[in-house]
Amino acid sequence: FPPGLVEMTMAALQDVDEELPLQTFYRFGGVLFDQVDERRKALFYFEYPELVLQVHGQCDEVDVEGRQELVERLGRMKERVRAVAQVFTGLARRGLEPKAQVEFAAYDAEAAAAAARPKVHASFATRMNSATMQSVTQQVHAAGCEWTTDHTQTEAWFEEWSRKAEEANFLLVLFTPEYKNKFSPALEREADKIRQIHERNGTPVTPVYIFEPMHIPGLNAKPDTNRLPACEHPGCALHQCALGQTRNLPNHKPAEMGANLRERVPTMGAYHAWVKFCDAKKQARSAAAGAGAV
Repeated sequence: FPPGLVEMTMAALQDVDEELPLQTFYRFGGVLFDQVDERRKALFYFEYPELVLQVHGQCDEVDVEGRQELVERLGRMKERVRAVAQVFTGLARRGLEPKAQVEFAAYDAEAAAAAARPKVHASFATRMNSATMQSVTQQVHAAGCEWTTDHTQTEAWFEEWSRKAEEANFLLVLFTPEYKNKFSPALEREADKIRQIHERNGTPVTPVYIFEPMHIPGLNAKPDTNRLPACEHPGCALHQCALGQTRNLPNHKPAEMGANLRERVPTMGAYHAWVKFCDAKKQARSAAAGAGAV
């Protein structure tokens, strides 16, 4: 940027509107809003490195009066910016003319907030404990994320489930005792899809959380007795990966999963052990089907 351009622009705009004082400023811009009604606001920022100044305004109502209010507010801001730009030779001062076009758009705050929330899509046994499920979904929402696994179970359920999995920011496997005891063909298809997305996108892009809740006698199903292979997951802070064959007594809590989601931790749980579990179950199912065909 030309030396002094950003600083002079911020100085020129910080008091451009008596009704909207400058409340927050950043390295390349600032936000002006009414402390009583924050819906009435304006913001400006330089796009780096293109050297394009974006100026936005927001009003209460999407009507003629509201649009006129915006035009007048942006007009005052353009006058200040035009005076600053004249100091610097060689700048392409486009969009600062009095009759330059102003773009209007209706703003849906709820839709914008929903779009900004990371999506969490899950695979779980249909008969898992309701208290565990409620705790998990509560932690997802408390972490500022959107739970996307609710959908109608129709013949095309897997297409819908897969679409949401592709769009998810986090993939969650509720590796509960019910999941292990009743690893159905539906869970197998979901597991294959999760592994496909994970192997294609990689952990930083689509994190996979393997959530194994602590076994609570009387609350959830008894742990299975399968002799699971030792976990290869390196250094998991929440799971004692060295437990080996006694891994069927897990220790994750919903609050720990929620903390990881809030901090956007890229991995949780014993992913490789879950993969080995899925492969072992698939091989056993295939072997049983082959024996039945003989």
